[in-house]
Amino acid sequence: MMKLGIIGIGKVGSQFLTDIQYMNLFSKIVVIDSNAQLAEGEVLDHHHAQGLSRTNHIDICVGTYNDLSDADVVVVTASVPMDPDIPDRTALTKGNISLIEDIMHQLYRVTTKPLVIFVSNPVDAMTYIATQANDYPNEKIMGTGTLLETARFKTLIADHYDIDPKSVEGFVIGEHGQHAVPVWSKVTIAGMSLEEFEKLSDKPRINKEAISQQIDKVSFDVLKNKGWTNVAISKTTVNLVKSLVLNEKSVMPITSLQEQDQIAISLPTLTHQNGINQVFDITLDEAEQQHFEGAKNYIKATINIKNQR
Repeated sequence: MMKLGIIGIGKVGSQFLTDIQYMNLFSKIVVIDSNAQLAEGEVLDHHHAQGLSRTNHIDICVGTYNDLSDADVVVVTASVPMDPDIPDRTALTKGNISLIEDIMHQLYRVTTKPLVIFVSNPVDAMTYIATQANDYPNEKIMGTGTLLETARFKTLIADHYDIDPKSVEGFVIGEHGQHAVPVWSKVTIAGMSLEEFEKLSDKPRINKEAISQQIDKVSFDVLKNKGWTNVAISKTTVNLVKSLVLNEKSVMPITSLQEQDQIAISLPTLTHQNGINQVFDITLDEAEQQHFEGAKNYIKATINIKNQR
């Protein structure tokens, strides 16, 4: 029996609960939120959906940290409220540091078994804070990092060429936010370089700079129009959880502790059912490396907000 814990059942947590129950990966899901009434309502609402023919019958309940003692995966979406007009995700830092530290202390008190996936923003800094809270195994702590930027990157490229995003092979590293680094030097379409694809397909030349500027901006387009973002990040998290639980040994741009730099940052990472297996410090072109160093410095500055409280 596989058990999942979800800590935080706001807009993202609720969407994730909806999406993950259709995957049939877990037989029990424990929901934890500081707002017990909200948690009860979400659990009841999702329970009612199980009367439909295509919904899996899963034991979904409101619980406490003690109920996570035998959990296999814990997904953390808990956060202080997010203003749609915030200039940057780092505006959430001060409020979320103590929240993440408390979550890690509560979890460590009962278990070190589950893989812990952070979605809470700013996710790179929060992932680092989590690794420093206590002696929880660092290889089991990770953040969704630039998985969402990668999906947006591939979609923006595909939209330009009018093709399926799944035909685009590419990824984004660095910070989840304005310092995300699209790795153009390694982008291919079905194994073809962009130049070769444009020549063979007679498609118009892509404007790399314009695409790069859109990667983070589009998230705030969603935020300002809708009031929150939850669908794409939920699907992203589901894919990460599935890969871990099924031991798919995927290589994905997620964030994890980089001890030599004392930060957490996104790089292509080999994962398995026990968490982080190997992080690949890939070769970048000069401009990409410069941007990546900028991402490191920005994350470090965000982490240092902890010392300014």
